[in-house]
This record gives sequence, structure tokens and C-alpha cells, in this order.
Amino acid sequence: MDNTFGNLFFVGFQKNINTSLLEKINPAGIILYPENMKDVSSLQLSMERIYSLFDKGYKFFISSDHEGGQLETVPNVFPSPGNLAFGMEGGARLYGNYLGNLLSLHGFNTLFAPVVDVKYSFSSHVTGFRAFSSDHEIVEKASRDFIEGLSEYGIAATLKHFPGHGRAVSDSHFVLPIVEDFDENDRDVLVFRKLANCADFIMTAHVVYPDVDDVIATLSKRWLHEVLREDFGFDGLILSDAFEMGALKKYYSPREAIRKFFEADGDIILISDVENNLEIIETFYSMVETGELDRDLLNEKSKKVERIKNKYVKNTYPARFLSDTSKKVIKANISSPVLEPSFVIPTPQNLSLADTTERDLKSIRELILTEFPNSHVYYEDEAIKMSFIGPVVYFVLDGVKNIDAKRIIYVFLRKFDDETENNYSEFVIPYSSKLISVYHVLQLIKREGAV
Repeated sequence: MDNTFGNLFFVGFQKNINTSLLEKINPAGIILYPENMKDVSSLQLSMERIYSLFDKGYKFFISSDHEGGQLETVPNVFPSPGNLAFGMEGGARLYGNYLGNLLSLHGFNTLFAPVVDVKYSFSSHVTGFRAFSSDHEIVEKASRDFIEGLSEYGIAATLKHFPGHGRAVSDSHFVLPIVEDFDENDRDVLVFRKLANCADFIMTAHVVYPDVDDVIATLSKRWLHEVLREDFGFDGLILSDAFEMGALKKYYSPREAIRKFFEADGDIILISDVENNLEIIETFYSMVETGELDRDLLNEKSKKVERIKNKYVKNTYPARFLSDTSKKVIKANISSPVLEPSFVIPTPQNLSLADTTERDLKSIRELILTEFPNSHVYYEDEAIKMSFIGPVVYFVLDGVKNIDAKRIIYVFLRKFDDETENNYSEFVIPYSSKLISVYHVLQLIKREGAV
């Protein structure tokens, strides 16, 4: 797959982070969803997968939709009462500060927030408590405060959803909202005007405002180029809402949507489930090849993305030392390539009241199958009754049991001593049973298996 203009895409995965696909696309950024970070351990694994590509020279914006309240996705953040509460009571800056600190510690550099939409009594549930207020001045102030809080920790904020989603009574994830009696001087739009110089990202709304343009705002040259660029002077990145949302997908073909978005002066297409929507990227490159898209224009946009990346994207993040330590301490002796191994894992259990190993062991099987999708994984009690032909990677918890296999690589998770190295010809000692340590063991076995 061509990735010459990967900078013009922001992608998400609805399961695990697919690093091979990321290398092929080389997108501007990655958005993490709840499935990528079901708990803190899986968030750490997702970050390690992404930053392993940074080690190869890639650079990505890394974002989430963690707005606070109604939409919270990152597992290591205390729940907040939400934007409406902050609009009523104050505290948006404090929350931006708190959130920005945690996000930056754990590898994020971007956030798809704040919501600058204004709340109405008839607003769709998709706006709901995500808005700060029905008062425009409060929305503006709370948004500005929140952005300032994020910026102290180097997190790029995103104003959304331009030119305003608050008056939409339907959910653009499924249908196309139409908002009447709404023009470029509407007070909802003017909130974006006042905040346009505060953020480097603005996300569009999949909404039609017929008094201004009969084209959906995401694809409207009137809204994006004439209003946002020329009238408001916004020189940052215009990011679409997800291209596979119903409001766009039902009414525009990928080819038409792509052409109109870039002609309207949009910069980055968001694809929230890239693995199931690769035709959007494939269609884009076919349009580049046929000359339907202006290469010079796309190059300029890509350069702008790079300029703003340099402002926010760093090669590592503070908490990565935990992963680095896990990797560096591993001791191993593997005599030859480990090709197509089977895996044996222990039944999850804690050693004592002062132990949380069980929590990690419950996820080892899923982690192995993510890294070795065609492998077979057996629990220890199953494996002792079987006979193995190929190599076996045996994750040992407290004691080695007899397994019938010609070749076994023992991974000692918890119980080992000075004699371990002398008693077993092939072994790995990670000095930890944490998932990040198991992840690095699996990467070691992958490398040893390379031919």
C-alpha cells in the first residue's frame, strides 16, 4: 500500500493495534478506543506497540475521545462529573490540567476535545452532557480554560464539532442531521471564531446547514475554506469526523467524499475502524494516481501536518521507562529459532494475599493469540496429558510439570533461583509476571523465530 500521503489520515482500531498496517499507512495519527485500552495493562501494551514504531522512525499524533463525563475512555483517569458540571461550577481548567498530566504521562499527545457545541433543550443525546452549557459565554470560557489546562502538558486540543452540533436533533453517527435557521453569524459558530486561535485541530460536523450550503459541513468549501480559513483565520488542521459515520457514508461515495473534503480545504480524514474501511484509503490513492486529487495541494497539507507534529510529538513518554525496564532485565538462552510454537500457560491464581498475579495471568492467553494468531495455547493441566511434536513455550508459575515434548523453552514467571539456568538448557527469565514483561518475552521469541 502506498503511504506517500499517510499524513492525511487519522486512524483507529476497534480491536488491537495493528502495527503492520500502521507501517503500511503511516498515518498522521492514531486514536485509541476502549477496545484498545480495556484496562491500564492493555493501554500500556497499546502504547508499547505504537512507540515500538517510533523506535523505527515513525511519528504519530496519539489521541483519544476522553472528554470527561459522558464520554470517558482512558482507564487510568478518575471519572469526572462531566462538561455540564464544569460549565455550571467551574473547574474546566483544573480538569484539563489533571487530564493533560495523565495523558502525557501515559503516551498521548493529542485529545479530541473540548466539545464546543452549545446545549439546547432539544439537542440530540449525542451532545447531551458533553456540552459545557447552553450559555455561549460559558462554553467559550470553559473551552478556553480546558485547552489551557491541556497545553501545560503539551496535549494538542481539538475544537469540535464545527460549525456547531448543538442544534442537531438527530445523531450523525446514524443519520444526516439538518439544521435550519443557522448561518455563519450564528452565535454557535462565533464560539469557534473566538477560540480558533487557541487550538491546532478543529473537527468538522456531519451536519447540513441549508441556509449556508446544501453540502454537509465536513465537505463544504463555504464552511471550511471561506468561513473557517478566510473569515476566522484558522491555520491549523481541519480534521473530519469519522468518515464511516452514517451521516456521511449513506449520502456520499468514498470518492465523492474524499474529493469534496480536500477541495473544501480539509486536511485529515478520520477513519475510526481502519481495518474494515481500507477502501477509503485505497480510493484516495487511486484518485491520486488518476490526477483527480492535486498532488501539490496534498503535499502542502502533509507539510503542515508535519509542522504541527513537530510541536507536539515526542520520541518517548515518561512512563515508558516501565516497559524499557521490563525489556532490559530479561535473561534468556534460546539455542535455535522457535518456529510455530505451541504455548502452555498456568491457571490464573494468586500466590498470597500480597499478590495480584492472577489478574495478569487471566490476560496472557489473549496476549499470546494477538502476537501469535495462528498458535495453539493450552493450560498446564491440559498440556500434561498431551504429546507435542513442535516446540513448546511453557510459562511456568511455581513449578515445572512434566510435558511430553522434544523441545521446551521454559519461561519462569514467578519461581526461579540461581540453579534455574543450570537445570534448563533453554529458558527465559523476565523477573516479572506483568503483561508488559510477557509482551517483551513474546517479542524475543518472535525474533528468535525469524528466519
